[in-house]
Amino acid sequence: MDGSQPLDPRKTIFVGGVPRPLRAVELAMIMDRLYGGVCYAGIDTDPELKYPKGAGRVAFSNQQSYIAAISARFVQLQHGDIDKRVEVKPYVLDDQLCDECQGTRCGGKFAPFFCANVTCLQYYCEYCWAAIHSRAGREFHKPLVKEGGDRPRQVPFRWN
Repeated sequence: MDGSQPLDPRKTIFVGGVPRPLRAVELAMIMDRLYGGVCYAGIDTDPELKYPKGAGRVAFSNQQSYIAAISARFVQLQHGDIDKRVEVKPYVLDDQLCDECQGTRCGGKFAPFFCANVTCLQYYCEYCWAAIHSRAGREFHKPLVKEGGDRPRQVPFRWN
């Protein structure tokens, strides 16, 4: 919507369950009306069939709009005949180093875990996840893990 704004992948959300007739511009207008600051919206399509997959991404120009959107967790998309509740969560990036140690504690491997809690919003290696999330108030945070590839599927170990 605002082409002058740079796209920040750390202010991008994943929207799951998008009705297939909904266009990206309509998704952008709905999210901008709800949270403000939308600078991009896209609908994921099947590369072979060129048909919408039912998921999309929305990038915001500011942290406040991004946090408001992920805090909602679900949003009601209303447009014309469309009225559907869809899931909203942070878009998890590939190939991110741990924000805590920059890869020094995990041999330079990419961080497999993202903490979507608004008090964190960081990528962590297994070591740093365990260290940071054993602290009081953070022990109940749940990591988001990017699906696909060789990413681990279980929650990392905890320090006792």
